[in-house]
Amino acid sequence: MNKPFLNVVIFTVSFLLVFVYICGLLTKISGEKAAVAGIGGVSPEAGEGIFWGKGKCHTCHQVGTRGSAVRCPNLESVAEKALERVKERSEQGKPGMTTTDYLVESIAFPNDYVVDGFKAEMPLVYAPPISLNQEEITAVINYLQTEGGEADASAIKIPQEVVKKISAGKEEVAAWAPYIEGDPEVGETLFFDTKSRAGCAKCHTVKDKGEKVGPELTTVAGTRTPQFLVESIIKPSAVIASGFEPYLVITTDGEYITGVKRFEDEEWIELATQEGEIIELPKEEIETISPQTTSIMPSFAKTLNMEEFHNILAFLLRLQ
Repeated sequence: MNKPFLNVVIFTVSFLLVFVYICGLLTKISGEKAAVAGIGGVSPEAGEGIFWGKGKCHTCHQVGTRGSAVRCPNLESVAEKALERVKERSEQGKPGMTTTDYLVESIAFPNDYVVDGFKAEMPLVYAPPISLNQEEITAVINYLQTEGGEADASAIKIPQEVVKKISAGKEEVAAWAPYIEGDPEVGETLFFDTKSRAGCAKCHTVKDKGEKVGPELTTVAGTRTPQFLVESIIKPSAVIASGFEPYLVITTDGEYITGVKRFEDEEWIELATQEGEIIELPKEEIETISPQTTSIMPSFAKTLNMEEFHNILAFLLRLQ
């Protein structure tokens, strides 16, 4: 064997050995990273971050005194409260549930059981626009386990029905296209100008700007579809948010007042009217008080012209 040929053989073998070693090393490193990623995303800390961040759970829920949402139950010690709710679910035909099963159900199928005093209005967090994946949902439940209980990620079993929907990819929001393209900047001006034909800020807040007669809208497009927003503007009575139900009060002197009940104790009731006025009424001056099915928010179907409507909508869709 001549020397040039031998050198080529040695170089080729050496190159192949180095190549195999590098590939093995990379495979090991990537495998370790994948394994870490597979478990590292599920922890109470990760779930807490998602709850108060991407998941936007805080737009409807409080945890103790943290947050300001009133639309859905306060989740302080929810794992402890789940003990009683599991008993209720058993009486309703779902025996054998654990407290973790209840937490899973409350996110996977939020309308199957609704806490007394609230409505079936929680969106599916694995569908647009929220679109949490399986790991993120598991992490949120892991966080909720620590509210009145112990974290146990191994006990969390996401239903296959939900897993399949996630695996199939994000559910597409039904196609919807505006008649015209709105201008969000103009829409913002209409929203906050209380003298405009919209004047939304008389009742709604965005980033602490506006009044708190109706639900806060700071991240509304991050939890609600465009179709929901359109319906809310045109048919506000179709879905009335929990905590913002209208009441009709008839006073002892025959005055009729409609508004959202903001506060009540043994002696007083505080109402917020459609005009954004706050009225305090002593109970001794109230003849009757009854819930209503018509929202105090007016329909803007005929109030706004087509251009104004789409400008307002464009602004709302920017609120992620």
